Amino acid sequence: MQPFFYFNQIESSPTFFYFGNKGQGPDDFLNLFSIQYLNNQTIGVLDMAKIYSEFRFPGENENLIIDKKIILNTPLTRIIKTAYNQYIGLAISERMFLMTDSSGMPIESFFEYPYKDNDEWKFGSQNRSYAYQGTLTTNPSKNKFVYSSFNGEIIHFYEIEKNNIKIINKIENDYPLYNRRTDEYDGVILNSRVKNGYIATYATEKFVYAIYCGKKILESAKNVNFEGNLLHIFDWNGTLVKKYELDVPCSYLCVSDNDSKIWAITSTPDISLVFFELDNVKENSKVGNLQKNYNFLSDIFTNNKMPSTDSLGKFSDYANAQIINGELHFNPDTNIYSIETIGIDTIIDNKTVRKIQLILKEK
Repeated sequence: MQPFFYFNQIESSPTFFYFGNKGQGPDDFLNLFSIQYLNNQTIGVLDMAKIYSEFRFPGENENLIIDKKIILNTPLTRIIKTAYNQYIGLAISERMFLMTDSSGMPIESFFEYPYKDNDEWKFGSQNRSYAYQGTLTTNPSKNKFVYSSFNGEIIHFYEIEKNNIKIINKIENDYPLYNRRTDEYDGVILNSRVKNGYIATYATEKFVYAIYCGKKILESAKNVNFEGNLLHIFDWNGTLVKKYELDVPCSYLCVSDNDSKIWAITSTPDISLVFFELDNVKENSKVGNLQKNYNFLSDIFTNNKMPSTDSLGKFSDYANAQIINGELHFNPDTNIYSIETIGIDTIIDNKTVRKIQLILKEK
């Protein structure tokens, strides 16, 4: 089939069509490694690891015309365009990132691939690069980007400057498990116990959104697509702001500019485009701290037993939680918050868990 498709929801009727050609001609594509949204008219794509192209969306029954094509000297698995008309790619080499100028000529290489311990470090950055392949995603201003690994639980945040990359934060909670190849081929053999990591990422000016799997390779081998059902939301300092559990596993990801809605692809039960409405995500506020403490509180609501007053901990600092006659009461600081909703759910699965939903609105 043709490699790209376009869908436009308009008032009268939706427009849906395929475009582009598969092949080895001058305007054809064979194997796309990454696609970057540049603006509402243009995208950039990496084909066969060494050919980068930029083109505008064609209309229905129009031919795709490539506006810019770069033949890269070094194979890359992902590439992003920066605010400085330069490019950053994820390489398979001793250095993790390659920065090029607007013509694709190398400027500088940066950093080495993650490693768990000294033994893995001795294996060499180029050798272990095969185990740490993943995604690169920029914010709309293209002055920051995020790297995430397909294996383990690793995500990095970077600031982009002209001719330079600066580290903002690195989160490395779980590393890939792999065996080193001993034959004549480069690469690694992933262990069956390795966890699938971050499936896809998307960034707005405020947040980074990442679909995470966390299941072992064997557990997700039956899936049609490489998918996950956990959505992690970070701010650009690398702070985990919020987690969601999606009701269907998803791959690929797109978020509205106002951080209110996300789109994704699911294969459950059929391959479909889906969207989710997002709650208002707060940055570094008491609401975020309150959510963390609330999660702790819900965990200790087991077997229909009320938590002790002492076990309420810091939660009471934000919500002024008290136990009165065996019932839990909230009295948040009304100078800061007002209660939007309080609800109680009971879930029975070998044990009873009582969860209290407390939504506070910041005044």
